[in-house]
Amino acid sequence: MAMASSSSIAKKARTKAEADFTTWLMMAKLGSFDDLPLNAQKFLTDYRARLEMMSEAESTVLAVREVYSAYYSEMGGVGAAPEPQARKPTTEGNVVGCKNGLDLSRAQRLRAIRPDQRPENPCPPY
Repeated sequence: MAMASSSSIAKKARTKAEADFTTWLMMAKLGSFDDLPLNAQKFLTDYRARLEMMSEAESTVLAVREVYSAYYSEMGGVGAAPEPQARKPTTEGNVVGCKNGLDLSRAQRLRAIRPDQRPENPCPPY
């Protein structure tokens, strides 16, 4: 039972860490660094310092990991925060369709129309 609780905390902490770090980074880029909480400013300062030694992607991974570890402890996780499980790719079909239900017969009809007569946007906004 404790394992499920620990994994639940880890998942919530990881999701929150990813969202918060992204938000903080965007706020800092928009000039609102001073408006961020002190812990967010520290994570971003450490992130920026690492950029001189490693790539942006590597520094981001480390920063999110640091935020995740802090959140895991705050949310009641015991011990070190577990390594996040790799996400399973969603490869259910390789077809992307319009949300308005554009069917194959309509797509075939649109292909039959000369390019200069086709509607500008066959997939209207939803």
